[in-house]
Parts: sequence; C-alpha cells; structure tokens
Amino acid sequence: MPKFILGWLVCLVCLLPVVSSAQEKPLVYFANPGYQDDSFFGLMTDFMLAAADDLGFELKVFYGERNHVLIDENIRTIYKGDRRPDYVIGMDARGSGAVMLAMGEEQGIKTIFVNQSFLHKERTRMGMPGQNYKNWLFEYLPDDVHAGYILGKKLIQSAVDRKLFDNDGSVVIAAISGHDQSAASILRMQGVRKAVAEFPQARLVQSVSAGWRRDKAHNLALRLMDRYPELSVCWAASDLIAMGAVDAMGERGKVPGKDIIVGGVDWSNVALPLIRDGRLAGSAGGHFMDGGFALVMLYDLIHGVAVSPLSRSRFSLLTRENVDDYINHFGTNDWGQIDFRKFSKVLNPEVKEYDFSLKAVLEQVR
Repeated sequence: MPKFILGWLVCLVCLLPVVSSAQEKPLVYFANPGYQDDSFFGLMTDFMLAAADDLGFELKVFYGERNHVLIDENIRTIYKGDRRPDYVIGMDARGSGAVMLAMGEEQGIKTIFVNQSFLHKERTRMGMPGQNYKNWLFEYLPDDVHAGYILGKKLIQSAVDRKLFDNDGSVVIAAISGHDQSAASILRMQGVRKAVAEFPQARLVQSVSAGWRRDKAHNLALRLMDRYPELSVCWAASDLIAMGAVDAMGERGKVPGKDIIVGGVDWSNVALPLIRDGRLAGSAGGHFMDGGFALVMLYDLIHGVAVSPLSRSRFSLLTRENVDDYINHFGTNDWGQIDFRKFSKVLNPEVKEYDFSLKAVLEQVR
C-alpha cells in the first residue's frame, strides 16, 4: 500500500469523532443535484434514506433540480447554514466539487463524494481525498467506463445477432451522450468506444450530446435516423435519453429492438417495462445504490474501520432475461426490505471485503 494512503487511513480514523449510543444521530446532508422525483437521483435518495434509517444517521436532502445556480445556493446553505452537519455527501456536479471541498475545509465539515468526481487536470489539481483537503474523507464512484463498455457490447452483439448490417456489412452506431462537461458522460463515451473497437464490423458514425434530456434526445434521434438511414444501434448515456430515442423511432416507423437496437444507463423505473418488452435491449446500472453504500462505509469509518480513499462500484446489465427478477424484488422501490447493517464490517467482523453487488443485495432482502 502506498505510504500516502496508509498514513491517510491512520490519521483519518484518529480524527473522526467517537459515536456512542447516548449521542444524537450523526447529521448527514446530501447535496442532490437532481429533482426529488428524478429518474436517477430520486432512486439514489430513496436508497440512501433506507440505509440511513438502518445505520442510525439523520439524512437531510437538498435538491439542485439540475440547475447550477440552485446547486451553488444549496452548497452555501449546507456549509454555512444555521444547522451544521456532521458530514456532507455530494459530487462534482456542474463543476461544484471544488467549492464543496474548499468550504468543507474552511468550516471543518467532513465531505464524501459519490457518483462523479474530478477528471484529468482538475484531478491533478485537487488531488485524492485527504491529500490536499483533510476533511475530504473518501470517494465511492461508479466505473462509468465499464458502464459504457458493457452496454455497448450488448447492443452491438444484439445487432450482429439480428444481422442489422448496412450495405458494406457494418453495424452502424450512433451515440447520444449526456453532457459535454459531465464526468459520467465523458467516461461512458470512452466505454462505448472501447466496445466498438472490439467489433471489426462496428462503426460509430456520430456522437451527440442531449444534456441528459429526453426531449432533446428525441429531436437528436430524429436527425440521426434521417442522416443515417441504415442506423442499427443507438447507444444512450442514460435511460431517459434512450427513451427519447425510442419515442423518435416510432415517429419514423422504426421498431426499437428489431430495426434499431437501443439501450441506456441507470435502471430507471420508467425504463423497466421497455426492457421487459424488448424495446430496450438493456440498461447498465446499480450505481444509484452508491450513496447508500457510502453511508455503510461512513458508519464503519466512524466506528474505527479504515476505508480506502477511492473505491469503485461496478455496473450490471438488466436485460429481458433478468429484469423480472429485479422487478419482483424491487419494482416498488421498497428499499426498507434490505438490511444494510449486514454490509458493515463493524457489525459483521467476518466481512473482510465489501460486496455491494446486486447478487449480495438480493441476498440481504429481509
């Protein structure tokens, strides 16, 4: 283990407050960049609330409504408001991460990142958790490259299996990404390009950005189908984007899942029926659980178990073959049936490595 990480782990555990049963619940603020009913961040919030209830945290959520002005206002309220939190969980949404860490350092409030963080030059400047900002505890981030890759492979292979080739024998692919400045979108695009490179007959003809909006994805998909009449795969960076593309295909007389293979990311509730009936070939997801599992790691950290400064979650694919099992267990989003305490190393000394996979979650359903 590098000396920096080892030293960081020792110092971090020493600096955390000791929590006794007589104390009030630790107060955690979640800087949610989305809406309360957001197809992705709404799921993340509900999952976190269930985890907080099991683990003895008080969780308060601030919704940014995908608006950078409101996101910035929320950050100021979180760090400089009247009621001081013990911990803040947030992310680098719309470039707000640097401000969060600076305020956390200034106010002495410990901060955790989930979902998305810094890339490239910004990562070099900000460093790793605990390196330049001592109150930055850790990150639990999804492997977005993996998401784009496994989705891309699934869509391309489905097109090959259905023999959806153009006159040159190629699988013609268009990609609709989220936002040009979003780390998740950038990394998922890297993943689909990696998948395309593994299929000699695959050809990525264009990538466009929908700003994570279904209506914009709909309009872009119409243009892509007009520009590329032999389009056979539409890769989408989110389920909502994929559904916008599906809407457009109906207007052009195309049957999604037969004429054009479509898939997205997020495991959104609204996408599940489309996966079940085959209009969506698949959705990469599971990362909405990351906030809840970050609370598990925080619980362990508070109670003296060191965690890595950076951990990554892995995506899984929901397809027509396995979506019913997921719906049968979680179709109502009753996350209270999961016993989050079973994932804790403190409460389960036999647990040596965290396992937050879908398989492990299904095994902990009460």
